[in-house]
Amino acid sequence: MKITRKPIFLGLLLLAFLLSACGSSEPPPTPTIEPSPTPAGPQTLNICTQQEPESLYLYGDASQSASAIRQAIYDGPFDRKNYQSNGAIFESSPSLDNGGAVIQRVSVQVGETIVDADGQISTLQTGLRLRPAGCRDGDCEQAYFTGEIEMDQLVVTFQLREGLSWSDGTALIAADSVYSFSLDADADTPTAKDKLERTASYEAIDERTVVWTGLPGYLDQAYAGNFWTPLPQHVWSSLSAADLLSADQSTRQPLSYGPYAIEEWLAGDRIRLSRNPYYWRAAEELPYFNELNILFLGHNPQAALAAVQDGSCDLLLPSASLEDAEEQLFTASDSSEVVPYFGPSGSWFHLDFGIQPLSYDDGYNPAVDRLNYFGDSATRRAIAQCMDRDAIINRMAWGQSDIPNAYLDPEHDTANSNAVSYIFYPTAAKASLDALGWLEDESGLRVAQTVADLPVGTPFRVQLTTSNEEDTLQLAGIIQSSLDDCGIEVEIVADAPELVFAPGPDGPLFGRDFELGLFAWPLSEQPACYLYMSEGIPGQDLNTYTYGWGGWNLSGWSNAEYDAACQRAMDALPGEAEYDAAHAEAQAIFAAELPALPLYMPQEIAVTRADFCGFNLASGANLMQNIERFGFADYCQ
Repeated sequence: MKITRKPIFLGLLLLAFLLSACGSSEPPPTPTIEPSPTPAGPQTLNICTQQEPESLYLYGDASQSASAIRQAIYDGPFDRKNYQSNGAIFESSPSLDNGGAVIQRVSVQVGETIVDADGQISTLQTGLRLRPAGCRDGDCEQAYFTGEIEMDQLVVTFQLREGLSWSDGTALIAADSVYSFSLDADADTPTAKDKLERTASYEAIDERTVVWTGLPGYLDQAYAGNFWTPLPQHVWSSLSAADLLSADQSTRQPLSYGPYAIEEWLAGDRIRLSRNPYYWRAAEELPYFNELNILFLGHNPQAALAAVQDGSCDLLLPSASLEDAEEQLFTASDSSEVVPYFGPSGSWFHLDFGIQPLSYDDGYNPAVDRLNYFGDSATRRAIAQCMDRDAIINRMAWGQSDIPNAYLDPEHDTANSNAVSYIFYPTAAKASLDALGWLEDESGLRVAQTVADLPVGTPFRVQLTTSNEEDTLQLAGIIQSSLDDCGIEVEIVADAPELVFAPGPDGPLFGRDFELGLFAWPLSEQPACYLYMSEGIPGQDLNTYTYGWGGWNLSGWSNAEYDAACQRAMDALPGEAEYDAAHAEAQAIFAAELPALPLYMPQEIAVTRADFCGFNLASGANLMQNIERFGFADYCQ
């Protein structure tokens, strides 16, 4: 069966995969809420960023700075920890365990819209393959013939907290989320529509309750996040979705329900916000500050860091490119002038092995094909022991990244810490290479003597294909040095990203015409086991390669047990026992077989004044999700 989700490309090599939805409703009359008194305390919090956003409209600017500022005016609606979404403005996060999410049986008949057995949106018709109710894998799929048939349908209920209010005193109601849903779905709103296309309904059933219902057959693993950030229908209802992309009230001064409300935007200088007296946590004297300034510093990391040192900034957001001021940063940190914070920036670098090049599809012939250096998993494991990943992390990530043993952050809730990991152990690596028949000659280069599938006398001399960005070339140089110490000669072949990552058959990576490939995939909320499934191998023949040249498993690695475990994991929902068990099994197989060697997770850096508290860059967290508790001095006692 086909994979229902494809990987997301990062930068030039990653394809955008955003989830959206649609719908509409008229706003019912809403009550107003009395404001809480303003507490005494520090007057101003100054947060600095390099980039001034173009817009604060939720569906108009997805930049890091815009997303961060929106955390000040929109509380959540989700906070994230270890790549999992937790409701910030709900009574509880919906789950299968607490009944907030349920799988119900629904009868469908010819002509109705469903998600079929391949995960595609389809109109039910004779011969269409589907999964009937209770069927969670390919073994029980069946073709539809006639009449009614029952299918599984996922329903998720979100219960808003009491006391939520807009900063004009109007109560925030469930219909405001449905209004947001309708704007996201509008054809004039420049967002992806994947999620809404798989949504059967999104309804407010009372003032505090929203219910998302998926199409029959669509069991969304990210169901706990299927809530749309409320937007103020009572203020914006006279404007079209197209108008909202440029209107001042949506782009420059959107109404708030979070800890702060926007007062003014001084272009090129700052956005000034004040404490929202209608914030639902105002009675707890949150946020701590009466005024918040978001200061725009421009692209000068040295000046940005100096602003924290001299007290102009209390917090410097990661967008300040502080890797260009590394010496100044660590000098200031060592002298306790500032505190740096590190966190994953959203991707993981890996070294893919060219296990099954395209030329092997008609059989392997060492006389004409790329030589089979990496077909044996024992060779790949020896490479892992040759690789000084601590040196990579120290050089490329300030020593802050953990070494992943598979395709997700070790801090991820679903990470399998028991999967095999490989320490830098060149002595053991060399012994393994000797045993495999790779013996060193007088120059220290390894040469095949009794290596399967290779002619005697073949030197272990391979090419590493990657893009020509400065950081990537630096990483490639560390890999080259590590493998040289094991007697493996590496030639770095670098080119412009648009050439290296071009689709097959022309692109060397996605055309499966490489020996070692170096690049990054994104870190995702759901474990991305699909990246190395057999069905993801790129190739020309659609009878053999499910996605043709749109495939992404460029190593060509294929393992039936891994495929089965990954498919079971993707067929299950978080909260079901099979979800965790199958993901753990898939990671264990990946780590043992190593179609790719995980290297490290690039880090981003934020900086605060020395006595700052409440801020972190935890794995997968929203940048300023705890802004109501940001503080310094007495608030950190």
